[in-house]
Amino acid sequence: MPNHNLSHDREGIRFFGTLSAAVTHDMKNFLAIINENAGLLGDLAARARNGPVPVDPQKACLISEKISKQVERADAMIKQFNRFSHSMDHAQESVDMEEMVYLVAGLTERIIRHHDVTLTVMPGPVPCRIQAHRFDLLHLIFRAVEMTCEMLDNAPEDTQKQVTVNFGSNPLVSEICFLVDTEAASGWDTLFDDPKDRSMLELVNMHVKKTVTGRGFCLCSGRKTQ
Repeated sequence: MPNHNLSHDREGIRFFGTLSAAVTHDMKNFLAIINENAGLLGDLAARARNGPVPVDPQKACLISEKISKQVERADAMIKQFNRFSHSMDHAQESVDMEEMVYLVAGLTERIIRHHDVTLTVMPGPVPCRIQAHRFDLLHLIFRAVEMTCEMLDNAPEDTQKQVTVNFGSNPLVSEICFLVDTEAASGWDTLFDDPKDRSMLELVNMHVKKTVTGRGFCLCSGRKTQ
């Protein structure tokens, strides 16, 4: 008999590693841009010190603004990753699903770009909460994003790969819906058929429902009724 807890732990480690790799890669890019622009400021200072040409204040301000922008981006990402890391500290509790979607969207921005996908999160019309462990819910949302991007990989090259995430309007049945703008995507009927993915759904007491349009799916609270 397979050890389901061990399998779940391994998938959780893979999830943490995937997001860690994406975040650290982005952080490296931020530092590279900061380093490049710091070098440009150094060049301006050196020319002003060694010659009669004064520092161009407009150019210096522009470089300084570029550095500040990268610092802001890095700070925002570190805060997001810190929230994600601490999600493992939480016991089962009432979790804001909309907040978790925004967190995953921010941390997976690089992964989404790699698939040439544009993901837009629409604010929920009503509070969307569920009793769950934060880390397990984040993992499930990540898998939903990952699956949607992978299905869109098969779309024609000239297709606009737009994904919209919205939330249900019934406060008693929390829903996160992933909708695409193209007919090219397929495979909605077999989503989360893998035992590991079904296990993730069970952990947060959710099920998958195909949308009426056939261009997406929803993660819904509660077990699926037969």
